[in-house]
Amino acid sequence: MIDAPVIDGRECGQCSMCCKLMAIDELKKPAGSWCPHVVKGCGCAIYAERPHSCASFGCGYLHWPMTEDHWFPFKSKMVIVAEDEARMAIHVDPNTPHVWKSEPYYSDLKRWSWHAAQHQFQQIVVVIGRRMIAVLPDKDVDLGIVAEDEVVLTGQLADGSYSAMKFNARDPAIEGLRYGQEYKFKAPRLPG
Repeated sequence: MIDAPVIDGRECGQCSMCCKLMAIDELKKPAGSWCPHVVKGCGCAIYAERPHSCASFGCGYLHWPMTEDHWFPFKSKMVIVAEDEARMAIHVDPNTPHVWKSEPYYSDLKRWSWHAAQHQFQQIVVVIGRRMIAVLPDKDVDLGIVAEDEVVLTGQLADGSYSAMKFNARDPAIEGLRYGQEYKFKAPRLPG
């Protein structure tokens, strides 16, 4: 959920990419498939009675000034989401899995990653179906499938490079890494 107001001049319009890319637990709709209630080009057929997860959803394009017009989900085939206070996820349409690597998107992701690393507060990840890729300032790390019971740790190593790894959330080896120079972030809820 995003508490920021909608940017003047931005609206969903003909876009309903969130209705495809995001899972809707209340409707048992998996990520990456069209919601049965979407009317393409018109919006939600059950808007007045839409599930809570839909009503509370906030599209990054609508709310964040750092997302320029090329991030409009209908055009980009990507939906930007704040998954919690510590992660920005870019959900990519599985039909265009490499679009995030094209310009101007990739330059934006790298710039956001550098900013996040400098402020040590946020991860930038690309989500394609159930696959997650950490976008780090100096590289991208394909984490594969990140399960519900896994966490992703990102941080800067002693040599100045950056790293991202996934661990079981109950792994005692990561207990000391939860806070400090590396930060613990939970994986997003993805469909089973």
